[in-house]
This record gives sequence, structure tokens and C-alpha cells, in this order.
Amino acid sequence: MESEHPEDPELEEVAPAIVSLHFLRRALRRRWRVWAGCALVGVLLGAAVALALPTRSAASVTLLLAHPDGADPTMAMNTDVALLRTRTVAERVVDRLDLDLSPEEMQDSILATVETTTVLQLEVAGPDSAESRRRTEAVATTFLDFRNETMDVQTDARTDRYRIRVEALRSEAGTLTAQYDVLSASGRRGRAEAAEVLTRRAQVDAQISELEQEIERTRIVAGAVAGASHVLDPTDTLDGRSLVRSLALDTTAGLVAGGSVGAGWVLLGALLSQRVRRREEIAMALGTRVCCSVGRVPTRVSHGAPRPGRRRSSLGRAVACLSQLVAPDPAAEGHGPVRWAVGAVENGPETTVLAAALAVDRARAGDRVLVVDLTERGRVGRAVAGLWSGAGTRPVVLRPDGVPTRAAGPVPGAEMSTATVTEAESDADLVLVVVDIDPAVGLDHVAARAERLVVVVSAGGSTAERLRTTAELARAAGLEPSEAVLVNADATDDSLGLAPVDEDAGSGRSLLSGRWGR
Repeated sequence: MESEHPEDPELEEVAPAIVSLHFLRRALRRRWRVWAGCALVGVLLGAAVALALPTRSAASVTLLLAHPDGADPTMAMNTDVALLRTRTVAERVVDRLDLDLSPEEMQDSILATVETTTVLQLEVAGPDSAESRRRTEAVATTFLDFRNETMDVQTDARTDRYRIRVEALRSEAGTLTAQYDVLSASGRRGRAEAAEVLTRRAQVDAQISELEQEIERTRIVAGAVAGASHVLDPTDTLDGRSLVRSLALDTTAGLVAGGSVGAGWVLLGALLSQRVRRREEIAMALGTRVCCSVGRVPTRVSHGAPRPGRRRSSLGRAVACLSQLVAPDPAAEGHGPVRWAVGAVENGPETTVLAAALAVDRARAGDRVLVVDLTERGRVGRAVAGLWSGAGTRPVVLRPDGVPTRAAGPVPGAEMSTATVTEAESDADLVLVVVDIDPAVGLDHVAARAERLVVVVSAGGSTAERLRTTAELARAAGLEPSEAVLVNADATDDSLGLAPVDEDAGSGRSLLSGRWGR
């Protein structure tokens, strides 16, 4: 019989994350500053392009170009377009109008459109309507003149060859005439040969006549083609490039392009991200409840107070929630201080300000507070000093020497003895240990000074795997995560921050197995 393989919950397949329009809408709403900023950059770039490109005008003229009979119309029109785009035409136009342009720039401003095999439309750009009209007329006139010159050169070359041939034939005709005269005077036998010479001379005379007619015909055709080629439609000024219209079009294009790039960036990041954000996900990963979720909180204290506005309001609500949680029980007086640890999960600045504000709040309530700073940055004392004002006993902040993140508590330095540290702990009503939770270090050093743990999590700041590891580290050190505080919470989060309990295991372990979805 086949043995039954034991089930491994870590290898169970996780149901795929549900990606809905609501999920995408929340992602866009949550990170609206990103795609709005990209859209703003697109608008600015579009406006810069519209302002950088100079406003230009253009004018057009239509030409009728005749071609010799028997010529291929398509090939003849292609030849005319090639003549128009030659450097010679551009140089003549520049010299004729005395323009401050290079021939290449002049060529780039000319646009030729073949309407039919005999109709060619020219469009020439200029800085304004009057200049573009002047340039268009000059281009049309110069092109027609250059085309006629080219045809005259071809006609002269052909007629010159014809004339050379005529001269050769006339010389031959003269020779034949002399032979005929000699043979005619030589008698009866010579008269027979003279008849043959006369026939040959008649043929030469016919060739001479034909070549002379071809010369005349060639000149007539060339003149007819030159006379029939003219301006068919007079120069007409086209609407110029409007600055207002260009600004509207370019800024709209920049808005659409920038907004699309920003929205695509946000949505792609949301689809590929494995960081948890909702209260339900964080509670399941930690195996405890989220007692409080607030918006953004300050990351530093300056000028004696946190940044004003919503961040200060969120900090006050979080402190009010935690203050009731860590408040010493009056009935337990004489049993030693209440020991709590405030752990940061990849959000040290926010946790530092939150722990300092909590210590100051309890001190104002009349408690003697001792704060043990085990964070890497070691700025809890500075935050407490910035937040403290008024009468009462100011919280005492101690920081270990050496490597604080691996210390078991305050180590006496030059200004404080071991007896002083012990006395400060025995006189305190509340001991707050502020620590950066690092899987590479663990929480055993925190357990020496604290009994319970509050985990501070930022929405979208950690993965479920990191939170699950944090909970396991706390349990391994004997610090069961009592509560979790969620900062930078999503305003559209409608989930409940309660983790389901595995009744068979009889503990509050997270039921999250495998890789947590979104």
C-alpha cells in the first residue's frame, strides 16, 4: 500500500490575489501624487516644447509642368522633383533673396507634392506670412528658370550633334557632286556610274533635310515645353502655427502621456508588490490584532514640535490609544514598573517619534518614565527633548554603549553608574524599550528589559513574510506581540484588524501559510 504523505502547510498553494477595479482604484488613489506628478511633468514638457519651437508660416503655389511628347509622364515628373531639390535651386533662391540661410536649410523648408503627372504643388515655410509668400514665389520662379535652362542645355547638345552630322553629310554630298561631274564627262560608261553617284547624293541630301527638320522640331518642342510650363495657381498663404493652439495641443499630449506613464507605474507596482497594506493582512501575519490605525505620522521632531497638520493629528490619536494600553495599573503599585517594548518594523523614524510622544504623554500624566533606546539611529532622546515642555518629571532616556541593537539594556557610561541605572529602573513606573526589530539580531536582548511588545507597522512598508518572522522572533524571546499599531494606513481600507485564532493549536499564531497575497 502506498504510504500517505504528511501534509506540509508551508507548501500549500495560496489562492491567487484578486485584482479588481476596486483594487486598482485604491492603488491610484493611494499614490495619486506619483501619477499626478508625472502628469504635471508631462504638461510642463509639452509647454516647453510649444514655447521652444518658433511659430512658422507657409505659402503654397501650384505649377503646371509640360513634358515632351513620347516621354514617360511619371519618370518626367520624378525628374522635375529631383531638379527642384537640387542644391543649385536652393543656392539661387538664397542669393536672390539675400537670406541668412544655408542651402540645406532652404531645402528643408521646401515641400513638394505631386498632384498629377503634370501638376506639382510647392509649399515653402517662412518666419511669417509675408516672408513665406516671398520665398514661395522665388522658389517657383527659380525652379522654372532652372528647368528651362536644363532643357535648353539638353536641346543644344542634341542640335549640336545634329549639326555635326549635317556638316559631315554636306561634305559627302560635295564629294559625290564632284564625282558626278567627272563621270558625266567621261563618256557613255561613265554616265552609268554617274547615275549611281547621283542616287547616292540624293539620299545624302534627304538625310540632310531630315536632320535639319529634326533640329527645328527639337527647338520648337523645347520652346513649347518651356512656354507651357507656368504657375497654375498663384501663391496662397497658409495658416501659420498658432502659439495658443500649439500650447493647447502639446500640453494636452504631455498630460495624457505623463499621466499614462505615472498611472502605469503605480498600477504595475501595486500588481507586483508583495507588501501588505490592509489591517486584516497585517493582523493575520502577526497573529495579533491591530489596536490602532492612523494616517501619516511625523518622521522627525524639529523646532520643538512635530510637523503640524494631519501628521500631528495622527500622532496624537496613536499616542492616545497606546497610552491607555501601557498605563501602569494603580492597583499594582509596589510590584515594579510596567515594562513595554515598542518595536519598529522597517519604519524606524516613525516609531522613534511615536515612542517619544508616548513617553512624554505618560510623563505628563504623572508617571515616571524610563526610555531605553535600542534603535540603530539613537534619536529617541532628541525626540523626547523636542516634544517635552511644561512642568513635571521629564522622561529619562538611556542608551547603551557599544552596539545598542545587541545590548541587553542600558550600559553605564562615564556619566552614569550601574547603581544609578538600577535606581532609575526601580523608581520608574513605566519602562519603554524602543527597538528596531531585525531578524538577523532577534529580540532576546529586549526580553531582558521588557515583558510585552507593541509592533509598529507601516502600511505597504513590509511583506507578510517579514511580519510573520517578527512575530516568531517575539514568541521565541518570550515577548508575545500584544498589539500592533498601523501607521500610514490606507484611508480606503475597510477590513477589520483581528487575526483568526487556530483553535486546534490553542494559540494566537498566524494562520497565514505560504506566500501571502495582496
